[in-house]
Amino acid sequence: MAATNNQGRTLDRALDVLECVTSTHEPITLTEISRATGLHLATTQRVIGQLVKRDYLRNTPRGYTLGPQVLPMSHSFVLQDRLTLVSPSVLSALTDHTSLTSSVFVRVADRRVLVSRVEAPNPLSYQFPVGQVLGLFVGGGKVMLAHADEDDRERLLDSYEPVTLANGRVQDLSALRADLEQVREAGYFLAESERSRDSLSSTAPIWSPDDRLLGTINVVANSGDVGRAELEEHTSTLLQASRRITAQM
Repeated sequence: MAATNNQGRTLDRALDVLECVTSTHEPITLTEISRATGLHLATTQRVIGQLVKRDYLRNTPRGYTLGPQVLPMSHSFVLQDRLTLVSPSVLSALTDHTSLTSSVFVRVADRRVLVSRVEAPNPLSYQFPVGQVLGLFVGGGKVMLAHADEDDRERLLDSYEPVTLANGRVQDLSALRADLEQVREAGYFLAESERSRDSLSSTAPIWSPDDRLLGTINVVANSGDVGRAELEEHTSTLLQASRRITAQM
């Protein structure tokens, strides 16, 4: 049993280090990784050494970055994950119909990650690559939070602190809870300049055939190009796209 526990701790430490390096956009030093993961400096150095040896990390003059071994893993995910395989054709049809950028997100730990995206003819003021990580408390993330298991949702809300949205509105806990209730009642969520100023999005859940939440699907536009009422007219098309994905899972 002790050997099994040690193996589990070793694996957890390696994953903690990988997730730490993944969360940054710049090379990160040994000391920074140790501090962020809470691991002893010597333990961190030992774990990093193994990951560098296996090409999961790379040592550069400025610090550690992800290594080339993660690329085959990402490629395999795209080929193996059913939602990622099904989404592009559905998003293409959704964007063709609405002329809006469309995306599919899945939940990873306490965040959401972009797994598929089709850009509209009229580009947004910002660009997101596949793999972009966003939170659950703003915009379309609220759809995932609203449909999370109650205990899980309350765990996240227990640590919530008010945030100022891009539109200048302060979102406290009561306002967030009201939005989550609206999501459950309406079946979708329309967000206006919450995460990014001058952006307007509509997000719906994607369900598995046995009613498990798989992710979310959304359409997004620059608010200067599309008004709230116009976006709401696309709600039925968005919900139909969600059901099309469910039918192919």
